Amino acid sequence: MSDELMQQQIKELNQKVDLLLEYVAEQRQKAQVYDDLVDDLTRIGNDVIKTSIKELDDYALEIDMEEVKSLAFRFLRNIETFNSLLSMLQSADDLIKDAYPILKEMIIDFTYEMDKFERAGIFDSLGTISKNLTNPVFLESMARITTIIVNVKPDDQLDNQSIFKLIKEMNSPEVRKSLSYGLRVVKEISK
Repeated sequence: MSDELMQQQIKELNQKVDLLLEYVAEQRQKAQVYDDLVDDLTRIGNDVIKTSIKELDDYALEIDMEEVKSLAFRFLRNIETFNSLLSMLQSADDLIKDAYPILKEMIIDFTYEMDKFERAGIFDSLGTISKNLTNPVFLESMARITTIIVNVKPDDQLDNQSIFKLIKEMNSPEVRKSLSYGLRVVKEISK
């Protein structure tokens, strides 16, 4: 039995050695993959650096590595700020998505109201008013009217006339012209 026991132990030892050899082979393979990766990244990094230097040299740019290092450290120190900025941008995007249907409805309503104004002739009227406001004759008339309104104040003695005096005033050519003009304006307005 001791032979059998020894055979059993040898078999177990062989299995353990096989496991250890498999583990070592796996570790060697991982180390090889890691070494290959480092080698590839080193080559790529060197190519990127050489290409970047050539490109920068072509544009006559000089980069101070201390500034690059400072920029990298500032970036790392402000990661929280960048996260906040990204959160704000995401919130703004959500707001735009939520507000778009409302804004679309507002634009449709605004367009509908503008169409109603157009059909009512409001824009044509505003065009005529703006044309009249730039007309020198109209401006002179408005200036004269406002000056007269400011300067001629109600007066109890002058404005307290009898009917006969008023009729007599109506016979003067200025009053007749003004009344006739006023009546023509009122007729035109009522058309």
